[in-house]
Amino acid sequence: MNAAADGAPQALQDGGGGGAPQSNGHTSDFSQVLEAIQAVYAPTSSNDTRRQATEYLEQAKRDPNAPSHGYTLAADQSQLVHVRYYGLGLLEYSIKYNWDEFTADQGAVLKDYVLELARNVTENDQVYFRNKVAQLWTEVAKRSWGAEWLNMDEQLVSLWTRSLHHQAIVLYVLETLSEEVFNREDATAGLRGSDLGRACVEIFTPLQVLQEQLPTRDKSLDVRCGDEGWLKRLCDNLSWCLGQDYQNQEAIRSSGAKTINALRAAMPWIIPKAIAATGVIEAVCKALSIPVVELQLAAVEVLQSIYSRSHLHDDEFQELVCPMFTPGSVSLLREVYSWTLSDMNIDDLDDQKYTLCKKLSELANSLGLFIEQKPQNIPEGSDLAGIFGFLYDILRNPSLVVSIPVLHCWTKLLRSRAVRDSEVVTSMVGGLLETCCARLIRYESLPEDTEDVTLQFLNEDIDTVPERHAFLGNYRRFCADIIEVLVRRTPVEAMQHILSQATNMLSNLYSDKPAFQPQTFSKHSAAVLQVDAQVTVIDAAIKGYLKWLNTQGEDMQEDERKRATMENSFEEWGRQILQARFEDPEIAKKVISLMSTFSTKALPDRSAFALSFLEYMLTIRLADNPEFAQYSDAVKDLERICSLEMQKLAMKFADDFMNVYNQLENKVNEMIADPTTDERQRMAYSAFLFIIIHRCTTLDKATQEQRMRQMLNQVEDAWNNDGFSKSISGFQSFCAILGMGQLPEFLSANNFRGVQDWSNQPLGSDGQALQAAVLERSQQLPLRLTKTLLAASTEKLRDGSPAYETAAALWAEAIPTLLPNLLQLVSHAQAFNDIDSNWSHLPPELQQVIRRVLTDRFWQAGISTESRDDFFARVSGSKSTYEGFASTIRGTVRQIRESSYYILYSLTKFRDHFYGISELPGPLSHALFGHAHALTAHHLSVLLTVSTHLIEGCPAHLRSHFLPPMVQGLFRELDRKISAEWNEVARQVAESGDNDNLTDEMKTESILRQLTYSSVSLVAVLLDSRQEFGRSEDQTQRDNSGPPMCDFLLSTPAVLEPILMFCNSTIRVRDTRSVVTIVRVLRTLLPRFKEKSPIRDYFCNDILKSAITSLHEPYFVDCQKELASLIAGIIHLDEDIPRSIILSLPGMGDQYRVDRRLSKLRGSNRSDERMQRSIVLDLLSSIKGVSIHEQGKIQRSAPKKRSAAMEQYMAIDQVPAIVRGTSPGLAGVADMFGES
Repeated sequence: MNAAADGAPQALQDGGGGGAPQSNGHTSDFSQVLEAIQAVYAPTSSNDTRRQATEYLEQAKRDPNAPSHGYTLAADQSQLVHVRYYGLGLLEYSIKYNWDEFTADQGAVLKDYVLELARNVTENDQVYFRNKVAQLWTEVAKRSWGAEWLNMDEQLVSLWTRSLHHQAIVLYVLETLSEEVFNREDATAGLRGSDLGRACVEIFTPLQVLQEQLPTRDKSLDVRCGDEGWLKRLCDNLSWCLGQDYQNQEAIRSSGAKTINALRAAMPWIIPKAIAATGVIEAVCKALSIPVVELQLAAVEVLQSIYSRSHLHDDEFQELVCPMFTPGSVSLLREVYSWTLSDMNIDDLDDQKYTLCKKLSELANSLGLFIEQKPQNIPEGSDLAGIFGFLYDILRNPSLVVSIPVLHCWTKLLRSRAVRDSEVVTSMVGGLLETCCARLIRYESLPEDTEDVTLQFLNEDIDTVPERHAFLGNYRRFCADIIEVLVRRTPVEAMQHILSQATNMLSNLYSDKPAFQPQTFSKHSAAVLQVDAQVTVIDAAIKGYLKWLNTQGEDMQEDERKRATMENSFEEWGRQILQARFEDPEIAKKVISLMSTFSTKALPDRSAFALSFLEYMLTIRLADNPEFAQYSDAVKDLERICSLEMQKLAMKFADDFMNVYNQLENKVNEMIADPTTDERQRMAYSAFLFIIIHRCTTLDKATQEQRMRQMLNQVEDAWNNDGFSKSISGFQSFCAILGMGQLPEFLSANNFRGVQDWSNQPLGSDGQALQAAVLERSQQLPLRLTKTLLAASTEKLRDGSPAYETAAALWAEAIPTLLPNLLQLVSHAQAFNDIDSNWSHLPPELQQVIRRVLTDRFWQAGISTESRDDFFARVSGSKSTYEGFASTIRGTVRQIRESSYYILYSLTKFRDHFYGISELPGPLSHALFGHAHALTAHHLSVLLTVSTHLIEGCPAHLRSHFLPPMVQGLFRELDRKISAEWNEVARQVAESGDNDNLTDEMKTESILRQLTYSSVSLVAVLLDSRQEFGRSEDQTQRDNSGPPMCDFLLSTPAVLEPILMFCNSTIRVRDTRSVVTIVRVLRTLLPRFKEKSPIRDYFCNDILKSAITSLHEPYFVDCQKELASLIAGIIHLDEDIPRSIILSLPGMGDQYRVDRRLSKLRGSNRSDERMQRSIVLDLLSSIKGVSIHEQGKIQRSAPKKRSAAMEQYMAIDQVPAIVRGTSPGLAGVADMFGES
């Protein structure tokens, strides 16, 4: 700050004197301050007067005499409270921003001002005034306590007994110091972290505990007053409050709550022995037993703070955890829980009691986890039956939000043999199974008006659809985990019970409702949801059974007998289900999926059942009825599922199916010849036969290859066709082959430009004919055939297996033939969206129509105003309109693009046969990225996915050949597109009005966030060697034999450069998750660039500037820790460049101050990250005269009232909030470096 740079105050104790500064920096009479404050608060003041007065008051804070004037105003009890509060503001400014410039004597005077104000508070002072005085105390303490100021504890003790309002100041100081020194990332406290930490431990802990637990501690730190310590004083004070008339005296209740809060703040860091020695748990349990919800909530949070601590030693476990398992404590917990239930009426909910109920559940989770971790340490006489009963009761609570922490706990408890086999838990198994099975229903698909109390609680607790979906996904996962564990424990009995339940449900599906009718079909009908829940139960049960199979061993004979019995019962039950016919295609789909799980996983050796199931799928043909669009789509989807499940069976039972191959071939050929079978199904049936031949081990190799080659020749011939090659050689001929050669003329002749609502404008017969022609012609491209056979050749195959080697050898012949035309298709399908390249010859109004044709309709959870089903119904219902025609055009081109991507992805599985083609990298990069800028963020995400596979799948020995053009092209386009899109979002937000369409902008921004984060995740995988092998999916595609990918990229500057440029741009995007990730990756790279190089200079210049710019914008408050650490790391890289940049910043002209802090940074312990961050935040706090962290606090939106435990159950990609009519950043921040 400039005030600091211009010189420290000459004398704080002169009581006034020098006067306030004018805006030109000269001083004037401080009496104007009173007039200015009056002008700010006077209702008659004009906006201009109020603004000038505010500016004057802000400037006055920089006056050298501001502290003494501040004290004078704040201490004068005759002044109005806002005048006195402004006086505190003057003191605060001096403490926060000028402290380092004061001499020791001046600091002592400032401290004495604060102490005097604290001593003189009265009961009549407003709470916020007293809290501000206490805050100033903590600000001084963070800067000088334990150094110059040693008797603070004595002064706190002297205030403690004066009055309740003095006591409140002490409680504020104790709680805030605990939070800011230990629990929160406070930059000022971080600068003196170890000194303040030692001082806190010293004054909170009883002397006897310190002497026993830390006998070798530094005893020269003379800061404590008395032997008892604050932990004991707080417990005694709480006991005193609970002995008073707390029901009728608000001041007593308030003191009790503040005392408990001060205890809570100390629990994460205090020595565990001190908690036991001072009787914290007993004192807090006493508060929990008092029927005052405010105190009970605070008490539960103290207990939760204790039991959230990890790594408790056995003796600490005995002293801190076991008291909660005594009959008295368990009884108390159950009584308080029952008391909260008394007001748990969803129509008249007591919010405080309901919050207490949720907090008790989180506490129960923590206590339950201790039982799972150390069951052997729980002493005799503990009421474990009671605590398990407590957990069981909470699990069954009608509110899923109350239930989930304990549900999660049960998933872990049941994995402990000691718990699982205990008598009390055995008696609960039936109830646990019943509850988990019942709650696997998809609550999010129930109608909003369903009178289900669980759904009503869910809607009350979780506002947004994405959070609700994430939460329910976690809830279902935990329920399935419990079913899995219980089946594993008693497989025969549990499976018998579950399958008989399923039989009963399927037999009575329509007993209380009308029989199925196609016209009333719904994907989320009551019957479908029932079946879905039951299938999920059985899927979980099969997982448990399979795990039981894998852990057999103690009694092999008995286990084998059980296995045979269970397989017999599975097969019998499966055959019984295959006798049934399900007219609802959605139910049929779920049953087929379940039968597939039985056949391929639970009955892998029972080929007879697999053949029966195959026959079932070949003969299940539900009558299609195009009159009912949703039903018709579901029937087609059922056919698709059947063909996919047939292919899975063929992979598993290829040898068995080979024995009846001729019959299967006849049946399949008959179905292929059926005129009602569509082209996609025909290809799927061909792939089914191809898989049998490819995967069977009984056919001799020559016959196998000859039959496979016959099928693959179709692919090669389709691509190697002169007429086809010629027809896609140019963009116009590409449009012509799709029937779109006259598209602009058609759009113009049918006046698309003049129609506002395309979805309500019927399409004429010529338009419908053109629409059908486009669809038919796109089907004639060889894409689907190639995709289908590639999938059949590569799915579920391990590298090096005989089937893989056969497929690789055969496809190696076809790859060079199909690639040239495939790349042409990719290039044209992307160029179709490039208005400037291919549609610029059209009149501007027709170009606008083309743009609209290319604009996707999409639905997004949590943003779209209609339901997903309504959206699909609307799209399906508009096929014969102008919008339907536009959808066909863009959908056809998108399908070509994405099918081509899939083929390229599949070809990567043949490794050297694909990557080793000498002339591939350049043309492939050009085809993929030449027109990528024209794609929307949504479509670019798909391109990013395939590019990720192409890059990661490259064998190590071919990286230098394949990767450079691919990585350069990809990151050039990502940087260009993502930067432009974020700039556009910022422009729209700045310019839009309240009545603009929020939904479309929110969808756009949400998709942009996803694209940004996916791009950043790729960078993390490519550049961070610790994540190189971290991804679980597609492990077979990764070359783990060679050196890490990052070694190649970091040693090839031409490839690294576009990645770093993308990283630099990303530091500025408004997506917290992406920024945090990219900053962490950049920090891991710093040690590799210690030597002088252009890349090191890029870090020290461009990346440093971006990091500082983001650090100073309120949006990035949640990234400050990471950004500050990156800045610290960059400063360590180079002596000169970062220093010159920092000195060039506004408000940083004091070279002495900057050098002193840079020296402190370089001299501090580099492994102490908190210290490094704190020095950087302190160094840069002067920019624009406002502390970085303060700026963030001012702008930060109000946090949700949700615990960290609950947040983990609803973690999703945050839906972006669009703020209207405000500038996207702080004025002046963007041009700090004098750049446009």
